[in-house]
Amino acid sequence: MISTILFDLDETLIEDGRVSRAAFAAAAALAADRGLNTARLAQDAADAAVRRWRQSPYFEYADRIGHSSWEGLWARYDRGEHPAIAGLRGWAGAYRIAVWQDALSAQGAADEELAAAMAGRFFTERRRYPLYPEVEGLLAALEGRYKLGIVTNGVPDLQREKIAGCGIAGRFQASVVSGEIDCGKPDPGIFRQICAELGVSPSECVMVGDNPARDVAGGRAAGMRTVWVERDGRPRDDRYPADLECTDLSAILPWLASL
Repeated sequence: MISTILFDLDETLIEDGRVSRAAFAAAAALAADRGLNTARLAQDAADAAVRRWRQSPYFEYADRIGHSSWEGLWARYDRGEHPAIAGLRGWAGAYRIAVWQDALSAQGAADEELAAAMAGRFFTERRRYPLYPEVEGLLAALEGRYKLGIVTNGVPDLQREKIAGCGIAGRFQASVVSGEIDCGKPDPGIFRQICAELGVSPSECVMVGDNPARDVAGGRAAGMRTVWVERDGRPRDDRYPADLECTDLSAILPWLASL
C-alpha cells in the first residue's frame, strides 16, 4: 500500500533551467552599451560555467552530490561541514568572474570590473523559485492522505533556500538534501535516509522526479514505485522506465487512485 510520496525539487516542483537562463540574460544585459551581442554573451557564459566547473578541484564531490555548474554561480556555501564546501566557498568567487571574462573574451572584450558586475547580477537575479503551475493543487490534494517528502541533490545552503523560498516547506514532513548527508541520488543511502525520517518502508513510497538516471533509477533500486515527469526538454531514457510517465504532475492523482 502506498503511504508516502517523495518529490525531487529542481525541475520537478520548482523551475530551474528557465530561471537560470533568464539570470544569464539579465547579467549579460549589463554589457548592452558595449556593442556586444548579449544573447551570445549569455550563452557563452553558460557554456564557460560548465567547462570551468568540470576542471574544478571540487568537481568530483559536486558531481557525486548532484551540485551543478550553474548552481555554483549563486550558492553561498555557508552551510555544511564537508571540507569541499569550505573549499568551494573560497574558490567560487574567482570562478564566477572567470566565467564572464571568458564570455567577454569570446567577443574580443576584456573588462574585469564588468565581469564582476555580471557575476554579481547573476547571483542576485537567480534567487527566484517559481513553482510549476500544478504543484500547489497537487500538494493540497495529497496532503492529509499521504506522507510527503523531498529528496533533493545539492549543497545544503542552496537547496534549503529553494525549499523555503518557494513557499511549500510546510507541506512536507521531511526533506533530505544530499550535501547534508554526503550521499546523492541515485545512491540508495539517500532514499534510506528519507524513509527513516518518515518511518516508512521503500515499498510504501513513490519517488517523483524529472531525472531518469537519478530519480527513477535511484527510486527503483531502493524498491520504490517511480514517476518521471518531463520538464525543460529533458528526454526520456529507455534504460530507466518509470511506473508512470507524464508531462504534468496532476496525472499522479488518478494513477494513485488506480493502484
